[in-house]
Amino acid sequence: MKEKVMKSASIFSKAIIQPVMFMAVTGIILSVCAILKLDAMPTVGKDIGNFVFGVLSSGMIGQLGVIFCVGIAAALAKPKYKTDAAILGIITYLLFLYANNSWLTLTDRLAVEGEQGLFATGQGIVLGVQVTDMGVFLGIFLGVMVGWLVNKLGNIKLHRYLSPYSGTKSVYIIIVFATILFAIGITYVWPMVNSAVEAVVKTTTTAGSAGFFFYGFLNRMLLPLGLHHFLWMPLFYTPLGGTAEIAGQVYNGAYNIWLAELGNASQITAMHPSIGYLSNFGSISLPIGIAFALWKTSRPENRKKVAAILIPTVTTAFLAGVTEPLEFLFLFLSPVLWLAHSIVYGLSLFLTNLVGINIQFDTGINMIINSFAFPMNLGHQYLIPIMFVVTAVLEYFVFKQLILRLNIPTLGREVMVDSAETDTEVVTSSGNESFDPQVQNIVAGLGGVDNIESMINCYTRLRVDVRDENKVDMELLKDKVKSSGIVDKGKHIQIIIGVGVEEEREKVEAYMEHLKHVQS
Repeated sequence: MKEKVMKSASIFSKAIIQPVMFMAVTGIILSVCAILKLDAMPTVGKDIGNFVFGVLSSGMIGQLGVIFCVGIAAALAKPKYKTDAAILGIITYLLFLYANNSWLTLTDRLAVEGEQGLFATGQGIVLGVQVTDMGVFLGIFLGVMVGWLVNKLGNIKLHRYLSPYSGTKSVYIIIVFATILFAIGITYVWPMVNSAVEAVVKTTTTAGSAGFFFYGFLNRMLLPLGLHHFLWMPLFYTPLGGTAEIAGQVYNGAYNIWLAELGNASQITAMHPSIGYLSNFGSISLPIGIAFALWKTSRPENRKKVAAILIPTVTTAFLAGVTEPLEFLFLFLSPVLWLAHSIVYGLSLFLTNLVGINIQFDTGINMIINSFAFPMNLGHQYLIPIMFVVTAVLEYFVFKQLILRLNIPTLGREVMVDSAETDTEVVTSSGNESFDPQVQNIVAGLGGVDNIESMINCYTRLRVDVRDENKVDMELLKDKVKSSGIVDKGKHIQIIIGVGVEEEREKVEAYMEHLKHVQS
């Protein structure tokens, strides 16, 4: 049972991160547009900013439901079904909209717009159709349904006279009726779910700064399992992260609210409290504190080597918001350090919210750009340098004390030997010389090409499902594969590569194709 739950969680986590990865790019572009729209900017800058912001706000942010639906359906589907799953994803989404609207119309339950439009009625306009307002949850539900049905029933065989309707075409027939029933049922069920969500949001928001501490603490504690997406994604993109009406339009989720405020900065008189989830020093000052502690507690003769390892990881965190290469240097080494890091991570969000910093930043680039987007009295950006130092010093002090008092063998505290003197690569069969030894070692460590069932990447991790965990050579993966850590979940292996993980996955896939060709 546990195996099935972990596998399902891993699969869903891999699927849902795919659409989200594009949101980071959207956020950077919208932040630049927000600066171009400032009153002090020339007219041409304002016009460009307004145009691009409007296009992305309506075309990307406003359509997250359908984007999640198609993205999740395609990501969940087996390789041979991915194209059909994407097509069925958009079809299913449209079917739901019109079925839901038709039933609301038939039962005379379409809400009537008031002075604030459809706000607080439980309904909204999606792709021009008035429907039960499920937000991004709709796309998630439908995407999962399509992906599951395609994988489960995609190989249906019919009589040869009916063969044009077999496979995914048969799945489509099932989806039509399943979607209609779902669209009808949700008109009765979702109002109750929505009430429950509102209760959760109210509880969280009334918790004040303490709520942000628990968010930050759990965010890090779930990271080793790769399940932290389940925490921040709903807060960023669904009503669980708050709801706000800005410039006559309703936005759900902390990140969506932030982007809407960016586009209407001149009209904002107070920042929404959900921005506290986005004001995060976790990839900016905390890595610096950790790195200094690791460097300071290392042996003097090792400090140059330690610095050579730490500087790239801190730079990656500051510029790209990717902290795993640094965190996995101590995660598996000391659970105590990881617990302490999770507490400090939560405290940094607590303190940041307590002093009233209200702008979004998860990288140094965000912090610099977004600091100019709002007046100081709204975002309290002038406190950022102070909190930057406070949180970095706090992390440094905690790590240094724990390492020294518990004598934790962190990086550089043991005798270090140059890897060039000891590193040897696994010898592979002839004909593979054109492939990087790193790639060959990954495939060999995972038990060979025939043992690799599926492979995908998120921001930093190569996520692999294997057929037989007994064939996985963990010693080879840990000793010969250059990574920040290996997460072993039996049949689900995660190799923490860093920001170059997508390129690494493509190399591994190319090598696997080469091996299959040789074997055939």
